[in-house]
Amino acid sequence: MNAVMEKQRRAEERAGEKARRQRVKEEEKLLREIRRREKLSRLKTYPTFSLTKNAIWYGLFFVFALLFTQALRSPLSSVLFIFVMLLPPLLVLYVLTCHLFVSESNTVEAETIQKEVPLEYEILIANNGFLPYPFVDADIQYPSSDGVHCETKRVSCSLAPMGTFRILDRAVFHYRGGYEIGIRDLYVYDPLKLFRIRMQRDNLRPVFVMPRRPVIVTDGEGAASEVNTTEVRNLRGADRTELTEIKEYRMGDGLRDIHWKLSSKTQDLMVKHYGMNACRSVCFLPDLGENYTDPYRRGLYTDDINLCCADAVTEMTIALMLSTLRGANNVCTLMWYERRAAEIGMEALLGAHQPSGDKPSEDDAPHIGYAAEVMYNELDFERVYPYFATAGLHDASLSPASLCRFMTETESVSYYIVTSHLDASLVTTLQQSLRDYSSVVLLGGLSVYYFDPIAKIRDPGERARHNEENEHLIAQMRAAGILVTVFNEIK
Repeated sequence: MNAVMEKQRRAEERAGEKARRQRVKEEEKLLREIRRREKLSRLKTYPTFSLTKNAIWYGLFFVFALLFTQALRSPLSSVLFIFVMLLPPLLVLYVLTCHLFVSESNTVEAETIQKEVPLEYEILIANNGFLPYPFVDADIQYPSSDGVHCETKRVSCSLAPMGTFRILDRAVFHYRGGYEIGIRDLYVYDPLKLFRIRMQRDNLRPVFVMPRRPVIVTDGEGAASEVNTTEVRNLRGADRTELTEIKEYRMGDGLRDIHWKLSSKTQDLMVKHYGMNACRSVCFLPDLGENYTDPYRRGLYTDDINLCCADAVTEMTIALMLSTLRGANNVCTLMWYERRAAEIGMEALLGAHQPSGDKPSEDDAPHIGYAAEVMYNELDFERVYPYFATAGLHDASLSPASLCRFMTETESVSYYIVTSHLDASLVTTLQQSLRDYSSVVLLGGLSVYYFDPIAKIRDPGERARHNEENEHLIAQMRAAGILVTVFNEIK
């Protein structure tokens, strides 16, 4: 019996090893195919002045003219050789005139639009001179046909004297963010296509696509964001102007509430307790990371999964903030990783501005800025909205929960983490936060709003694994006292 079981075990091990090797081969094949496609999609750029492949034919023609002249030794052959000699400098002078006569313009209907709203744009290349330019290439960046991103393509055109080449089109962007439309480079060739002149333009017009502003229905039914809003607690914050009682210190009480004079007399730590008012402080931590970028798993998802997730997280955060600010005396703090933090004048790149307390180590502090804005009303929200609505994606290793260490206020604060990716590290970080900020636990103020990108998973096996893992992680968080709300769509 033992021999049979051992034989069966070895057979299973061999089968598992064979399956593993097959999976590795498939992943390597997929990665090679992805790299090949990316290489083909990248446009080759040329220097400011360069020769084309036709220069080889000119070299052969030059050798022929030289041999022809030496063989015949006639005035006619000499004329041909002189013409071949003078041809390159004449063509160089001809093509250099493009700097005087060739121009471009770029017009966009609006710099800021709402997503799913059509946008018209016009790209114009003009020849303002009397010389024709029969061969002109333009690297034009314009919206892709699926309205997901902007792509650069090389377009060939011919410019007659005083002629123009015009592109007039309309685009619809399906995801919020920053886009650029226009001309990157112009390549002008001589009539024989021997020489190439690169005119670096970078004439790109920015277009900021804003997300929608879904509204959360407070009765929990028909919510525009498909969120069970009955799980959103109307928490109460502390009014520090009204002292109600003094009690012995308990785990979770704030150190600043200790009554030091009375504690020195009683030899026990005594803590001041305050009454509750209708004000609450909510800290929103949205996750805008590129969480689905593993090249070995890229084929399992749709190409726009990261954009879709960032879009959903942004709109859900906006809906929650507006719902909170419309309540009485509510205060919102919005914190997110932001590469433009220095450019837009928001507080602090990491390392330049640190909150009070221990400074994070080099391993913990990411080399990226973060933005932190406090909002007391909808006017404050409108001030922050353009920056947050167009925030770019950041590295997946930057967890939104890691921003908690930059919060100086740890009492009477509700934390709303809005994410599209659940993993074991996030759950561990949140559980650690519950232990560090036990006052938050007492208020029930740690909530996770999770957008499930199940619709963007192509592979059935990956979809099943995704569901099983998410169910396990959500059960862990709810068992730890974290409020979890799952939504699959924002209408």
